[in-house]
Amino acid sequence: MMPSLRASLRASRRLGGLLLLATLAGTTACFSKNASGAAQETVILVAHNRGFYDVNVYAVRTAQALGRRLGTVTGNSTATLKVPVSELQPGGMLVVQVRSVGGRFSWYSPAVQLGTGIIARLDVIQTANGALTQSQMYSQVVPQSDPR
Repeated sequence: MMPSLRASLRASRRLGGLLLLATLAGTTACFSKNASGAAQETVILVAHNRGFYDVNVYAVRTAQALGRRLGTVTGNSTATLKVPVSELQPGGMLVVQVRSVGGRFSWYSPAVQLGTGIIARLDVIQTANGALTQSQMYSQVVPQSDPR
């Protein structure tokens, strides 16, 4: 073989080996996160999208941080989203950001306090052009079952 061809093959093998190692490292990192076995405490957010456009819902911990995506609520449907307690603001307060999928509009909710036996309800209301300014979020006490 010619020296330049051998060097090229060697470099190609090294690059392939590096890519394989990087892939394995990334897979191991994802696996270890999921295999922790610890159940994370959550609170419930019931989101009702009354508009035509799908929306993504994010939990916002601070004004400076990007929100953590909780899920997508398709148009004219309701979704129950589990919010990790770690995503609540101090005092058990939940603030969400709602963004139209493929649109230019977003909306931040007021802070809603959650606790034992209390869920959050989100009503996404869109105007004809997709604006979300009429949306609402509030808390609701979950009724206890009758012990009789």
